[in-house]
Amino acid sequence: MPAFFRNPLGRHTSGLALAAGGAALFSLKGVAMKIAFSLGAGVEQMMTLRMGIALPFFLIIGWRSAKRREVKPTKRLIAISAALGVLSYYLCTWLDFTGLKFISAQLERLILFLYPTVVALFAWIAYGDRVTWRHAVALILSYGGVTLLALREFDLGGSDAMLGAGIVFATAVLFAFYVTASKPVIGKLGSPLFISIAMSAATVPIVIHSIVISAFETAPLSPAILATGLFLAIPCTVLPALMIAEAIARIGPGLTSATGGIGPAATALAAALILNEPFGLTHALALVLTVSGVMLLSNPKASTRAANAA
Repeated sequence: MPAFFRNPLGRHTSGLALAAGGAALFSLKGVAMKIAFSLGAGVEQMMTLRMGIALPFFLIIGWRSAKRREVKPTKRLIAISAALGVLSYYLCTWLDFTGLKFISAQLERLILFLYPTVVALFAWIAYGDRVTWRHAVALILSYGGVTLLALREFDLGGSDAMLGAGIVFATAVLFAFYVTASKPVIGKLGSPLFISIAMSAATVPIVIHSIVISAFETAPLSPAILATGLFLAIPCTVLPALMIAEAIARIGPGLTSATGGIGPAATALAAALILNEPFGLTHALALVLTVSGVMLLSNPKASTRAANAA
């Protein structure tokens, strides 16, 4: 490794680059799914491809992590990890991809980006924290931005767009619960082993769901669909997970989380360039408002408990 990356400045710079790159790559998931839909692929088909390609990488990572552990994880921790994996990698993914059929990739990413606000709401309800002006402004900005873009799409897409937005918001709520519930489990198991168990458990319902659906509608697995599944699995799933994990090791979770604002911007850019989705003043304003609100909520000066729950 070059000396630059071993000194504090180099580690900080490379950590920021890894965090930003990981957030940008992960945000391209919606764009990849839109391409898959245009090729005739189904939600379950793409979920199976994504999991089938990505799972071996995470199994190897989890196996290496388990070998380094002196104490084996308890059956209870394994069961909780498996349940959370089914919630996140199966249910949340299925809802997200299904909702994405009815709305733009840009709106989908902005709605999902709201999940830290839901995590904070969970914390306020659980701990009874006082809602400060910072919280109020953050919520107004973030939800105002999403509402601005959603209303535009509702005018164009009608009830289908409303259904899609509702499904994706349900995904954000469930994912916020997953983030809140998984934090203590990850603290005991470590992220690599937790993800390995979670993804392995989610594979079972994904495969069963795919088999049931394929009995009614079977889309041919063309080279283009396979290539899209490969892109969804490696650059949009495996690589960002590894990059963000390394970023946390170099610059900590706070700075890594702060770079997440690049995700919606990367989605907007890719959606406009690749999918030819419109990007005008409304889209730009919605993007700025939503990202500003979530970043304000994530500020260390916000509620300590809410921040810790996120």
